[in-house]
Amino acid sequence: MRIAGFVKTTLQDWEGKSACMILLSGCNFRCPCCNRPDLVIESNDDVDLSSILRYIKDNRDFLEAAVISGGEPTIHDDLYKLAGEIKKLKLKVKLDTNGSNPDMLDDLIGAKLVDKICINIMSPLDPEQYRKAAGIDVDTGLIRRSLAILKESGVSYEIRTAAVPGIITHESFVRLLRDVDDSDSMIIQQFDPRITLDPKMNIKPYPKPALVKMAETAKGYVKRVRIRGF
Repeated sequence: MRIAGFVKTTLQDWEGKSACMILLSGCNFRCPCCNRPDLVIESNDDVDLSSILRYIKDNRDFLEAAVISGGEPTIHDDLYKLAGEIKKLKLKVKLDTNGSNPDMLDDLIGAKLVDKICINIMSPLDPEQYRKAAGIDVDTGLIRRSLAILKESGVSYEIRTAAVPGIITHESFVRLLRDVDDSDSMIIQQFDPRITLDPKMNIKPYPKPALVKMAETAKGYVKRVRIRGF
């Protein structure tokens, strides 16, 4: 596991909590719209974990949580150790994931190593559509299992969906909502075309009214909806 970046303080990645963020290198998806292409391929850059843990220890007076993101954290077997080291310092842990590793997700929840999960759902859970969104063939059954685990776990979780023209339309968004029906919370993320894994994704984002319409539709399926990116 390589730590590609560390954000000392973030107030937006866990609403209501002052958190730091650990960014892990490497991902098993190749989403063309990804705005962190530097994290997709595991790099040689490595932030020293001991310095991160020392920072957390020295700043526990205001830090409440740590967000583990990427990349895709669940491709790393030593994610358990990382989460455990953070929990030893009495911080809550949030995990950002694409949902492709339900067994690890289940183990982390069972070991009480995570307090909140954010699962990125790229499109309706149809293999053909997900191939377009993720840039590779995806076993969407694994993502469905992850969603089922979250619904049964009692752990707080949220769905995050990037509103990417050409990948998500209002019609396909409704089908996505049916796949995540009765979830706790949803973030609809505005697409940022400035940096993408695929340069061809340099397309005009949806205007704000289109995302507001998506949010209004989502209120019939999920308990809470927010729009981010404006």
